[in-house]
Amino acid sequence: MKLSLKKYYFLILGAVLMMNTFGCSAIKFEKYSSKDPLINISMDYIAGWRYSETRGADTSYAQVLFFPFEEGKKSPRVLIDLTVKDISKIKLEAPTLKAAEDGLLAKRMKLKDAKILSISKNKVLDAEATVIELSYLMLENTLDVKSKLIPVKEKIIISKKNNNFYFLRYESPAQEFSKYDSAFMRIARSMKIK
Repeated sequence: MKLSLKKYYFLILGAVLMMNTFGCSAIKFEKYSSKDPLINISMDYIAGWRYSETRGADTSYAQVLFFPFEEGKKSPRVLIDLTVKDISKIKLEAPTLKAAEDGLLAKRMKLKDAKILSISKNKVLDAEATVIELSYLMLENTLDVKSKLIPVKEKIIISKKNNNFYFLRYESPAQEFSKYDSAFMRIARSMKIK
């Protein structure tokens, strides 16, 4: 009897360790469906987070921002956003995925201590996508210019579908980046054109 209890204990312990090690954590998801016709996406997002849709000047882009929020608590400096840009309204030499990637990297490399950690290929929205991981220094509190600089990591997935570029982005303080990285990749896989 003792032997089977011991096996049962190790089986449960192994399952818990695997779930935490391989990203099958307790993060739950809800379904987002855009109201803005330019975004035109449904996708998962982290349960309990809030979201806000906005439009850019001249309706050149639409964006939805997802962020953690707890009433009465300071929100952590973590965000996931999706920006959809109409190809005809952005200035690129050519409307290619490579041109969008180069334009984004040119901007990011101007940030303090910016480094490209990796660039890889994937599929999002049933289309080729580029996945870029970066690190740089940013203000801890973006609303206070006297705030100290902290190390930040960012992962951006760029995809082109129909007449739009899709930029899905996850940004977090570097030491907390792994907390939502696998959730971010699940969110990317869940994206669908409505």
